[in-house]
This record gives sequence, structure tokens and C-alpha cells, in this order.
Amino acid sequence: MILAADFETTVNPEHTDVWAWGLCPVGDTEAFQHGTNIDSFMALMERLASHETVKVYFHNLKFDGEFIIYWLLHNGFEHREDSEGLDKETFSTLISDMGQFYSIEICFGKRKKALKKVKLYDSLKLIPMPIAKMPKAFGLQIKKLEIDYERVQKPDSELTEQEVEYLKNDVIILAMSLDHMFKQRLTRMTIGSNALAEYKDLEGKKKFEKLFPQIDYFDTDIRRSYKGGFTYCDPRFAGKDIGEGIVLDVNSLYPSRMKYCPLPYGQPIFFEGEYKDDKAYPLYVQHLQCQFKLKQNHIPTIQVKHSRFFVSTEYLTSSNSEVVDMVLTSVDLKLFMEHYDVFDCTFIDGFKFRAAVGMFDSYIDKWNDIKVKATETGNPGLRTIAKLMLNNLYGKFSTNPESAQKFPYLGDDDCVHYRLSSPEHRDPVYIPVGTFITAWARDKTIRSAQQVYDRFLYADTDSLHLIGTEIPDGLEVHPSKLGAWKHESTFEKARFLRQKCYIEQIDGKLKVTCAGMPERCHEFVTWENFHIGAEIPGKLKHTHVPGGVLLAETPLTIRE
Repeated sequence: MILAADFETTVNPEHTDVWAWGLCPVGDTEAFQHGTNIDSFMALMERLASHETVKVYFHNLKFDGEFIIYWLLHNGFEHREDSEGLDKETFSTLISDMGQFYSIEICFGKRKKALKKVKLYDSLKLIPMPIAKMPKAFGLQIKKLEIDYERVQKPDSELTEQEVEYLKNDVIILAMSLDHMFKQRLTRMTIGSNALAEYKDLEGKKKFEKLFPQIDYFDTDIRRSYKGGFTYCDPRFAGKDIGEGIVLDVNSLYPSRMKYCPLPYGQPIFFEGEYKDDKAYPLYVQHLQCQFKLKQNHIPTIQVKHSRFFVSTEYLTSSNSEVVDMVLTSVDLKLFMEHYDVFDCTFIDGFKFRAAVGMFDSYIDKWNDIKVKATETGNPGLRTIAKLMLNNLYGKFSTNPESAQKFPYLGDDDCVHYRLSSPEHRDPVYIPVGTFITAWARDKTIRSAQQVYDRFLYADTDSLHLIGTEIPDGLEVHPSKLGAWKHESTFEKARFLRQKCYIEQIDGKLKVTCAGMPERCHEFVTWENFHIGAEIPGKLKHTHVPGGVLLAETPLTIRE
């Protein structure tokens, strides 16, 4: 049995609790149930587990799951580090060292010889969007409702009709969205793991293992070249009021790089010194040390992590007379040499790779065709799934084999706390593919921004924000072609403060983008108050209190 669930919780800072829960089987939205305390929810879990293994999805298990963990620790359940060791009144968790909740497995005892188990999952890892966006994304004839959050509610209080309908809609929206996913046989824990499993099935296990061998010895060195998307606010315009402009987005940036760009495969070869041209091994990762200075009228491309001399999020205009130690893909290295004057350079060593174009064609073509056809036939659910599958394969190749878990325990303050386990090692997938896909993506965005340097305001991974409303010459612009730039929007005015912090007025409405600022804060943002140092109300702070988690409202300060 697979179910969707949701909790509504009190806002008492002394002791929070569940005052309402909703539950709905995936595939049977008529069977909605609800209750008014966590005891009745857990009793239902045990009854259901007496008949079959139960899977329950919460959308943000990090929040709802802590109420369950608190209940378990207060009701005689013992936490086990290994799910294989579960027996009567025990539970295990899968929580990353970064605090990401993936699952909670609870064992209530035995039915005959089988264990009575319930496994809780985080649907946010499978469908990475808020509940409010699911109806549009999946074409559901239902919408998220609103309730009076100021109303003081307690467990076992009678629910109003409005509260029941609010809870019911949230749970049914999640259940219907999950049903769309499961009908496409996407039943693994995360969207990334589903994407990787699908690709392996298409290519075949033997071919996959031949292309991407699991070898530990080079992972750590090559991983130093792995970086995220290019996000940059041009200092020429930062903080200034900008007039009319346009936004261009790449149609499927990462999938297009996977389809059209040469990518590494097979066993790498280690080399010392500077890479020498090798037609059999044309891609490489180079370890070097050098000083550098940005060329005039060029966009910076280099960030330096884990250094006391540089801010890790800043793109550097100069090495400031420091000799900088770097590991760059051949794609990044070429761009670096074009954008900077480089001197005192020492090439230390590196790894070179065979390369091929088209290793991901079967996967990309399948899901891109599904996306196009779903768009043409008006099937938003299938279109959403196709977009998720297209955009979540590349990251799995970069999964870090070194990881740790967090294990819950009850502290002296009667709050749930988490201790960090010893690091664990798992088999890597194939970091060279991950690092070159992201390198080609940065290369696409940065080179395109450089082509329109005089108009360039801001870039964020797959988007360019430009002064002026005319479509620029030199960039391929098409509404749907894979890898082309698409005219996403035209703004009347804009203000860019820093990376991932800007506003644009589109059709008279203010569009707010600010990292760390929840959507519920956006209504308080105005053209007048959106500046560095402004305090915006509405942010909810995640606080551990007896009973579970409290979301306390606190202002958000826009910082440099």
C-alpha cells in the first residue's frame, strides 16, 4: 500500500504537536482519512502494517518526520543504525550528513514470521517542487487552498470544514502527482536515481559498466574539477536601476550538452606535467598552479574554493599576487586562457580520457520526444515528468562516494538532536562525465554572455539577462530547439543586487528571485524596498522544540 500524508502542527514554542493529519492512498483519492493527533496517526500506521508493508510519502519529510521521530523515542522505540537489524519497536533512518531526510523505516513487531513495517519517504526528492505548483505541473483539476494560520489550534480540537478541505486538497494533490510518477514506473527514492536506472536499462548493464568503470583511485583528484552552474551578477550594473531588457533561457542546457558535446568514457590515463595533444585521449583534467589577471572587457570564469585568500563564491578578476592551485577540465582551461592573462604557470599532472559524442542519445532523444509530444497533445503531467528526467541524470554521475549519516536521539532538553556517523564509502558512478557536462554547460553560458558583453547584466546557469529588447545577433534563438536560446521574457525594468538576488517587472508585475527567500515573502517585496540591508518579513525559521519542529516567523535581511 502506498499513501500520501501531511501534518498540520501547532506553533507553541514550549511544545509543538500535530493537530491534524491527512492520509490518502495513491490511486484512490476517495479514501481520504484524517485525524487530530499523532497518536491516532501512529495507531493507524500499526494497523495497516499488520496486513501489508506500507509506504507513506510526506512532502518535506525533514519537517513532518521529526514529529514522528519524537513520538517514537517517547514511546519505547529504539533507533537502529542499520535497517537490516529492525525488530519489534525499532526504527531506522536515512538522513544525510547535510540533514537531508530520505526515509524513516519503522518496525512495530511481527505478523506471523513477517515484520510489521512502515516506510516513510520524502516525496520532495522525487517531485522537487512545492505542493502549490503541482496542479499546474501535472494538469490536476484541483488547487491548493488557504487556511487561517493565525488560529490557535490544539490536538484533539474539532476541525472546521475549511481546515479539512485544506488538508484534503494538499494530500490529494500529492497523491495524484505521485500517481503520475508511478505510472511511468518511477518508483525509486529520488528523481536522480530513477533517471540513472532508466539510462542503465536503455544502455544495458554490460555496456554501462564498460563505458563508466567504477574506479576509486582517480575520483578524489578529478572531483576537484567539478563545479556547478555559472551564476554571475555583472558589477557594472549591480544595484543599479535597469530599464527594458530581455531574458534568454537555454532549451534544456544540461541535456543538450550531454547530446552534442564530447564526453569522457573508460579508464583514464595519468600524465605528468602539461597535457600533450593525444587524438585517442582528447579530453583531460589538468592540475596546475599559476597567477592570473582578467583581460579587459571579459567575464571572469574562475572561483577558488577552500582558500583563505579568496571568497569561494566570487568570480576572480585577479589572483592578487598569489600562486593559485587549480584543477580544471580541458574545457574550463581553454576558457580560462582566453579570458585571463596567465603567468608563472606550472603544469603539474592530470588525467586524460577517450571521448565520444552521443553516449546519451537514446536517453535524451526518448525523453525529449516525450516532452515535445506531451506539449503538443496538452499532457502537462507527462511533460513535467520528461523535464524532470532530462534534467536529473547528469548529477548522479557526480555522486560523492564519501558520505556520512545523521542519527537522531532525544536530548536533555527533550528535543530531537542528530549526531554524525563516521564517514562511509560507497562505489562512485563516474565523476569524469559529471565534471565535463557541467564544464560544457558553463562554457555555453559564459561564451554566449561574452558575445553580448555590452548588453550583459546577469547569468544564472542556463539564463542570460540583457539590456534592450532586441534579440541579439550571433546567438541561436529558437523557441524549442534543444540547446538553443529561447526568448523567455521581456522586462520593463529590473534591479540586480548580487548572485541569485534580483527583481524584474514583467507585464506590470514584480518577479522576485532571491536565494533563501521563501515565496511567502515575495508579497512584501516592492521596487522601493528591494535593496541590500532591507528586512523582508515572512521567512519561517526551522527550530527544534519538544514535540518536533517549529516554524517561527522571522524577517529576512538581504545581504551583500
